[in-house]
Amino acid sequence: MAMIQCKECKKEVSTSAKTCPHCGVSRPGQKVPDLVAGILVVVGVIFMISLCSTTNDNKKETAQPPSECQKTDLQCLGDRAVVAAGVYCKDPVERMAKQSVRWVDGTFETKFSQVRWLDKRTGKLTLIGDRAEFQNGFGAYTPVIYECDMDSDGKTVLAVRVREGRLPQ
Repeated sequence: MAMIQCKECKKEVSTSAKTCPHCGVSRPGQKVPDLVAGILVVVGVIFMISLCSTTNDNKKETAQPPSECQKTDLQCLGDRAVVAAGVYCKDPVERMAKQSVRWVDGTFETKFSQVRWLDKRTGKLTLIGDRAEFQNGFGAYTPVIYECDMDSDGKTVLAVRVREGRLPQ
């Protein structure tokens, strides 16, 4: 049987005692912070469950199919492809470097700043960017322009090209 101090009179009392035999206080071993912490955990769990169910209900009500781009709308297709290309083209571009790569894009900047048609008939795009620097054999970094050809599905990388330089502003 473990012994603890009574929260009121500070005398030794059993952890299983319902009342303190010395001062008569109820639950002598349970401190208020422990009780409050327990209550807060229960309230937090209930809150999280209700928040998740509310969020899912809202998603069901407001879920709409994404708007489709016209096959000839370069701006719309390009806006969609820029985000995907930042994910799917990054590794192929990095593999083109002989040494290391340093990305100089900011947190909220995209890796690609220009889009052009690779094949307008099939909806294939070429995305172009200059937010990377390749390290040369002497340890210096050189700015590069990279191009990534994407299939019309927006996920398949067809080809990647890299050359030294910066895009005109």
